[in-house]
Amino acid sequence: MSKEAVAISDVLSSVLKKLGLGHRVRVARIAQDWERLVGSKIAQHCRPVAVRGRTLVVNVDSSVWLSELTQFFKDKILEQIHGEPGGKSIKEIRFRIGEI
Repeated sequence: MSKEAVAISDVLSSVLKKLGLGHRVRVARIAQDWERLVGSKIAQHCRPVAVRGRTLVVNVDSSVWLSELTQFFKDKILEQIHGEPGGKSIKEIRFRIGEI
């Protein structure tokens, strides 16, 4: 990436934060790569919908998947997110039943 592209990215990021839109950008980035991050099977049953502070909120389509994700996949998903640019700002994942 060129210096100009990095500088523009930094300025844009700063402006979005000042406008209070930084969390929406984080959700959009995670949502865009969600299937790659969690795999197609899991992605069919859940979707990131918000960032509240340092918590990613993920809607899940059933209580069975809510239980599975919370008990068995939460740490792995968080690890995958941490590997993404800006992903380390997410410290927690909260799964809830909701529309995906």
